Amino acid sequence: MNSSLRTLSFLLFLLPLSVGVYGQSSLDTDKIDQYFSLLEKNNRFMGSVFIMKDDETLYEHAYGKISEDGKRAQPSSKYRIGSITKSYTAVLILQLVEEGQLSLDTTLNHFFPGIPGSESITIEQMLRHQSGLVNFTNLEEYTGYMSEPRSREQHLENFEQIGTSFEAGSDVEYSNTAYVLLGFIIEDLTGMSYADALQERISQPLGLMLTYVGDGIDTDAGEAASFFYRGGWQLSPETDMSVPHAAGSIVSTARETALFYHALFNGELLNEESFEAMVSFEGPFGMGLIRFPFHDKTLIGHNGGIDGYQSNSAYQPEDEYIYAVLGNAVNLNFNNILIALNSIIYNVEFEMPTFETSEPITLGEEQLELYAGTYSSPGFPLQIRLFAEDGNMFGQATGQGPFPLTIYDERTMRFDQAGIEIVFEEMSEEEERYKEFRFTQGGSSFQFSLEPEGE
Repeated sequence: MNSSLRTLSFLLFLLPLSVGVYGQSSLDTDKIDQYFSLLEKNNRFMGSVFIMKDDETLYEHAYGKISEDGKRAQPSSKYRIGSITKSYTAVLILQLVEEGQLSLDTTLNHFFPGIPGSESITIEQMLRHQSGLVNFTNLEEYTGYMSEPRSREQHLENFEQIGTSFEAGSDVEYSNTAYVLLGFIIEDLTGMSYADALQERISQPLGLMLTYVGDGIDTDAGEAASFFYRGGWQLSPETDMSVPHAAGSIVSTARETALFYHALFNGELLNEESFEAMVSFEGPFGMGLIRFPFHDKTLIGHNGGIDGYQSNSAYQPEDEYIYAVLGNAVNLNFNNILIALNSIIYNVEFEMPTFETSEPITLGEEQLELYAGTYSSPGFPLQIRLFAEDGNMFGQATGQGPFPLTIYDERTMRFDQAGIEIVFEEMSEEEERYKEFRFTQGGSSFQFSLEPEGE
């Protein structure tokens, strides 16, 4: 395992809703360029940014490199967009509903009766993350096969074994498993691969020639490799795209990602009934969509994280702004990047960040084991397991995927992409290992203590 972001993920960026957004004048593109150039210069971000309003392109720029040998990113560079794929998958399913090939009330057992509880799991519940299907990318064994080809049979065998975590419709839990199964249903009903269905029903009709299901990364063809930062940008491992399938396998440019959402919200992909169903929210999720509150605005879209890529694209219905940020190297809380971009778009007061110059350090395996163990806090609902693998340190909260930790001194570790900092209490002379740390994220701090072995 290496220190890259491993799971298909989503994240929300939140700001106080009581504060109004200032009136908009022309977009300050110089400030956007200044901000992202500052991030690139300080090894915080590489990727592409695109902004449009109505049908007009307002900003398009690429930063950093797409390959180990230094090929510069271009606006035409293509990135793995991770879970943004789910918006495309939801559109394909709703198109099939329009054609009468299934309904939102159709249950999963019509296609895969071997899945536990499939007789009560509906297509709509799968689209809204209400299925209860255990999220396979959160399981520990996921990292052992994510870089290898995965057949439908292997996926189904795994999904039948891991089953569900709650009764369908009784709770909400993000599930990549549900979207992989939706992809298989698309294949069964169309008689073609998910990749071909995407091309025939979305990419070709919209003229999105740089949007497709990915394969092995080809930087010579303008596909961006992804990187993590450890004293310099290092190449991230590469997930085989048969693994995320319809949950996260699409490759696109920032422009074409934004154009997809533009087409969706302008009635080019679905009829009115299907569109209204897709953008109706129950809790945090629509169908393949997430809401992002920014002050008194609400944006609608999705985001994704796979390998070292992080991405977000969203549409603001009243102002008709659409942006896409596709990163292939992120060494900063991605939420902060999105907040900064939206602050500039909406003319909200914003100061350019400053960055510390501290460099990470490397510790030996014996030293890393001094931190390993399961920790808990009375004020935090999840336990956090720390473990060492291949000379790197990782954290993993209960029911979630592992995240890499960069060590800055013998007591301080950080996961900058999520704004997480862990600071250990000093060991006394009598102690043989670390037993307590302070966990900080988003302005909140919690004291964690080592759990006794066996608990």
